[in-house]
Amino acid sequence: MNDILLKALSDADSIASNENEVREILYKELAKYSDEIFCDNIGSIIFHKKGKDEKPLKIMFCAHMDEVGFMVRSISDIGFIYLIAVGGVQDKSKEMQVVRLTTFTGKKIEGLLNVTKDSEGNVKDMYVDIGCDTFDEVKSLGVEIGNMVCFASEARQLSNEKVYMGKAMDDRAGCYVIAEAMKRMKDDLENDIYFVGTSSEEVGTRGGKTSAYIINPDIIFALDVANNPELTKNYTNHRLIGKGPMIVHYDKTMSPNIKLLRYVMNMADEKGIPYQCDMFSGGGTDCGNAHLDRAGKLALVLGIPLRYCHGSYSFVHSDDLENLIKLVYELCYRLKRENYEKFMDFLGGYEND
Repeated sequence: MNDILLKALSDADSIASNENEVREILYKELAKYSDEIFCDNIGSIIFHKKGKDEKPLKIMFCAHMDEVGFMVRSISDIGFIYLIAVGGVQDKSKEMQVVRLTTFTGKKIEGLLNVTKDSEGNVKDMYVDIGCDTFDEVKSLGVEIGNMVCFASEARQLSNEKVYMGKAMDDRAGCYVIAEAMKRMKDDLENDIYFVGTSSEEVGTRGGKTSAYIINPDIIFALDVANNPELTKNYTNHRLIGKGPMIVHYDKTMSPNIKLLRYVMNMADEKGIPYQCDMFSGGGTDCGNAHLDRAGKLALVLGIPLRYCHGSYSFVHSDDLENLIKLVYELCYRLKRENYEKFMDFLGGYEND
């Protein structure tokens, strides 16, 4: 377990369209393992490992770099910094939280996030107190409208040493898997493999679409997370941490190709890789937009179970990360052009009836 990398990714601050801190970490980790590196026009970073086959299968694995967070919306006369949420931050994580503001020059300023509420108890306004008393005092520190604000959580290993707690595990856990899987790739790959850190997933799954358009892959795998309903540990919970990554059968933005789905499940069974079969009743991932590129793409979501998503801290289990790395590795080597053609054979022999 590369806990140094996981903690660095978690502690980095990167909201939609402002992902430079995570992009820089991934670049430093993966540059020497890549045959080429390039970006789409909104900031997704793409690491390409070239295949040796004459007609290689093009496989894209993506994990989003952005986290839910905030932007500075206004500064009051008495020195409070009012925010707008960027992505679906949980209301319960908006009160009495230490946050970190990043100025446009890169300066970090910590403060306390709090809220005002309406008569029904709903969050009305969010503001950060950085200890200033006037508008001018706040401005003198370099604070401007549009500055990024993130939770100032520090990633750490819990007493159960396989569980890590930190902010933005959605989807820095996926970024970690991409990085560690790519490091295990050798120079004997037949397929063209693209590992992508996507931009702006939390505000509309945007980077999956733009990077897929550039790459034009045959198959797309989104490595993303799902929140574990932590009070339920029975047959209804398919997101238990430590029980394996999730193979996602459905979400509101995509239903995967059944042949591809069954192939991945059978391969995991054959290799002894534990997994959970999950469905999302709401939301979506980068696959939602990416699989609609051109005439459509084969796509599948591979999930990482978390506890306490979209807040100041999440829990992730190292066994789930390791098993997803193994699954990604096997897919890179096992998938072949003939598999792809079988997945895409929708007529199934009755076209001449």
